[in-house]
Parts: sequence; C-alpha cells; structure tokens
Amino acid sequence: MTGDGKIVIAGGGRVGFRVAEFFEQRGRGVTVIEKDPDSSHVQDSDTIETVTGDATSPPVLSDTLSDDTAVIGALTDSDSTNLAVCLAARTFQPDIRTVARITDANSDEYEQLVDEVVFPERASVKTAVNALSGSDVRTFEDVTGDMEVFDIRVAANSPVAGQALDEVDLPEGSLVISGAGGERTATSETRLEAGERYIVAADADAADIVISAFRGE
Repeated sequence: MTGDGKIVIAGGGRVGFRVAEFFEQRGRGVTVIEKDPDSSHVQDSDTIETVTGDATSPPVLSDTLSDDTAVIGALTDSDSTNLAVCLAARTFQPDIRTVARITDANSDEYEQLVDEVVFPERASVKTAVNALSGSDVRTFEDVTGDMEVFDIRVAANSPVAGQALDEVDLPEGSLVISGAGGERTATSETRLEAGERYIVAADADAADIVISAFRGE
C-alpha cells in the first residue's frame, strides 16, 4: 500500500468495515468513524478500532486524525457528508489524501475537490481499497476467493530490487506472473527492477510478506 500512514474511514457500513478489515489484515493502522453505535457492523467487529460519532463534527474528526494519518476515505451514503468530511480533514491536515464516495457519476466537479472519487456502482470493497491505497499496489477487482492478485511496483530500497526470481526468497503460496510492465510472462531469470511494476498472485496469508518485500518495508 502507498506509504505506511494510518487510514481513517468515515462510514461503518458493509463496504466501510470490509475495507477496514482488508487494511487491518495487511497490518495497516485503520480507524472507522461510525455514528450509529448499534450498527451490526460495529457489533460484529472486535478487531477494528472504531470511533462512535459524526465524522462531520470537527472535534470527532480532529481527535480521530493523527500526525501519521495518511488518507481518509468518506464512504457514507451521502455525497454532501462525504465531501464535507474530506474538506474538513484537509483543514486539519493539508497533505492528507482524500477519497469520497459520490453518487453523481456525471459530475466532474468533485474530482477537483478530492483526490479520488468512488462511484456507488463501482464501490466494491476492492475498488475502495485501490482508491485508498493509491498507485503502488493495485488489487485486481474481479478475482474471487481468498487469493490476491495485484500489480505492484518494486521500491528502490526493496530487498528484491535487482534480483532474478530464482534468487528471491518469496514465501510459499506466491507467484510472480508477469515481467516488468506486464508485457511478458515471468521466468526464473526475470529480474525485479526498482521502479517497475509486476503482476503477482499470492495466497491470503502470503500477500503481506510479498507486499512488504516489494515495497522495502
């Protein structure tokens, strides 16, 4: 995922909590702001940090954001709420990345106000994950089951940078599918070059290790 900063999600509905679970399983700090303490998603989750309150409330939002919060995703079912949350977050942290769920797919004006827009018809869990993650790691949205397939960039400080695949110690249950840029099938002689992107498949319990290795964490 882009950076190591924490993620705040406003809106603890089905998508919001599933997105939070995805990042939590990847070892990324994540907090959900949900105004309904009786929400079934709140009650069912005992591993996700949850703040009960209205994300549009300045005290609630400012108390939830921290110096190491890198991105906020406003995923409620209200466009105005999502826009307000993102704009308010920027007043507290000007450099924070903002992602908003917006209903009006024909409007470009929101894209001038937030870093990325997620439309409801495309608001699957993996769509939201990719929007919040930025561009370093993109999970393929149509892959089902527990296996993860993603395209990922090799960081300059990655321990795998410059190594051929037959030299890299990747975990069992992972496979590099394509060479740089996805233009050719990877072989044992394929070299992982810093700054290049590769398509990788991994079992759920191996994905974290692969991502960390490629990103130099």
